[in-house]
Amino acid sequence: MKFTLNSKPLKNVTDLGIIKSNISSLYYRSNIAQVTATRNSFKINIEAAGIKTAMILKGGSGDTDETASILVDCSTLKSLIDSIDSNVITFNFDTGSLGIISGTSKFTLPQILDVRDVQVSEPAENYTADETITLKADSWKFIKDHQLYAISESKTHPVYKNVWVNANKEVIVGDYETSLFTYSKQSNLGNTCLLPVSLVNLFTNIPEGSTISRIGKTYILNIDTDSYSMSTEFTPFYEEDESVGSYNADIILGMLTTSDNFLTVDVTPITKFISQISLLSQGTFDRNVDLSILNGTLTLSALDCEYKLNIDNKTDYSVKFDMDKFRDVLSHFDDDNVKIAPMERDGQVIGCIFWTDSLITLLASK
Repeated sequence: MKFTLNSKPLKNVTDLGIIKSNISSLYYRSNIAQVTATRNSFKINIEAAGIKTAMILKGGSGDTDETASILVDCSTLKSLIDSIDSNVITFNFDTGSLGIISGTSKFTLPQILDVRDVQVSEPAENYTADETITLKADSWKFIKDHQLYAISESKTHPVYKNVWVNANKEVIVGDYETSLFTYSKQSNLGNTCLLPVSLVNLFTNIPEGSTISRIGKTYILNIDTDSYSMSTEFTPFYEEDESVGSYNADIILGMLTTSDNFLTVDVTPITKFISQISLLSQGTFDRNVDLSILNGTLTLSALDCEYKLNIDNKTDYSVKFDMDKFRDVLSHFDDDNVKIAPMERDGQVIGCIFWTDSLITLLASK
C-alpha cells in the first residue's frame, strides 16, 4: 500500500509531536513510532514517559480501502522527514519495512516490532473536561532554560527527577542530595503535581496559546489546523500516588526565602573566573571554590588562584561550593546582576541564596 501527502504539514506536526529529547533508552516505547494509513488518513502514534500522542494528516492511498500499519524507529523516522526537501512524500507500506519516497530519493525503514505484538497507546478521544487551560509556552521555556539544569538524577530520591508545580504558579526544580533548588512562578497548570522532563519539553514545543483540557488527574492537548491535527494525553505524577513520595515542598519553600542582608554582583566576571579555574583543575580531586565576604571584599579562591571584588556588605561569612554547581547556578540567571545572601541555620552559614526578580536559587555549602 502507498500513501502520498504534502511534506510541509508532515514536518510541522512532527516538529510539534516528536521531541527528540523525549526519546530515551530508559523508556523503550519512546523509541517506537506506529505509522498507520487508511484510504484518506495518515497517522503517527508515539509515546514518551507519561505522554501519548497521535498526529493525523490528510492525503490519499488511491482507491484501496485497506489499512496498513507498521512500527519503526521513531528517531530515524523524524530525521528522514526532516531531510525531505520536496513538496510531496510517499510512504510505501511493504512487508517488514516502510519505504519513504521523495523525488528521486527512496529510503527504507525496517520494521522493528510486529504490530500484532505491540500497539502504541492512543490518547483519549471522548471526554468531558473539568476545566480548560491556556498554556504559555514562553513560561515553560523559562523553566527549561533556567531551572531544568538543577534536576536530580538520583536513584535514591527519584521524586526529585520531576518538576514540582502548584496551583499558585510556583515551580521548584532541584536535587535533594546536593541541596541545589531553583524557584520561579511560571506554571499555569492550576494544579499541584510532579512533571517529568518529557512534559516540560512538550510544553515548550507547542504553539503559543494552545489549550489543554483537564479530566481528573489527566490532561489532553488538542491542536487542529486545516492540514493536520494532533492530540496528546499526559498524566503527571502526584505525591499521593503509590511509590512517588513527598517532594517536601513546604520545607524547601521555607528555605527559599530572600533576605535584606544581600549584596548585588555582576556574575559575568565571576563565572569567567570559575570557568578558568575549572580548566586548571582537570585531573585533580579538588573541584571546590571558596567564597568569602570579609571587610568589604568578595574573594573567590581555588587552586592558588583568586578573584577579588570590592563590595558593600553587612555581614562577613565564608562558604565552599562545588565549582561546577556554583558556575551552573550563576550562568542560568536571566540577568547579569544577581543578589546574594547567606543562608543560615542555628547561627551557622550553610549556603547561599541567589536571586533576581524572576528566579531564586539555593545552593548549600560543602
